[in-house]
Amino acid sequence: MLKKEARKLFLEKRVALTHKECVKLDDLLLIQFQKIQLGSFNCIGSFYPLDHQNEPNSLLFVKYLTFFIPDLKVVYPVIDPTGEKMNFYNQTKDTLINKWGIHEPLSIDYMPTEKIEVFLVPLIGFDERGHRIGFGKGFYDRFFENCTHNPKRIGISYFDPIPRIEDTHEFDVPLTHCITPWNSYEF
Repeated sequence: MLKKEARKLFLEKRVALTHKECVKLDDLLLIQFQKIQLGSFNCIGSFYPLDHQNEPNSLLFVKYLTFFIPDLKVVYPVIDPTGEKMNFYNQTKDTLINKWGIHEPLSIDYMPTEKIEVFLVPLIGFDERGHRIGFGKGFYDRFFENCTHNPKRIGISYFDPIPRIEDTHEFDVPLTHCITPWNSYEF
């Protein structure tokens, strides 16, 4: 299946979910997340979920992790105004909404990429090889392509993978893990 077709399919399925269904699926996702062996880490990159698109609640995972790792640094992406680059900054109480409707922390406290050991990665869908379907802007692929270390990249999806995304490119950076409400995958 091509990315464009898969993006449409997964977005239609996701938008059709009720709030009650999303809450239940988020709880099941957290159970799967708890099964992943992450080892010890000090910093995690996350994302603010898009409520209007029924995106999985990544804040639930952050709350869980910070309960068990009180000193955990949590950082969120900020996309540079040109749309070419993405960097991560420490969580701030207030956020800004960028031109794509994505919440971003105030760009005050930059976190060097090599200090972020784990990333929770937003996605619309994924395939059985760990290739993700995003919104097509390439922010995460460009960011991960420039990582000099090999951080864990964990996708969060309400739906199981499709067998194969046919139009992947050499610059697409696959996930290392992905969770659904019923399974966890390691690539």
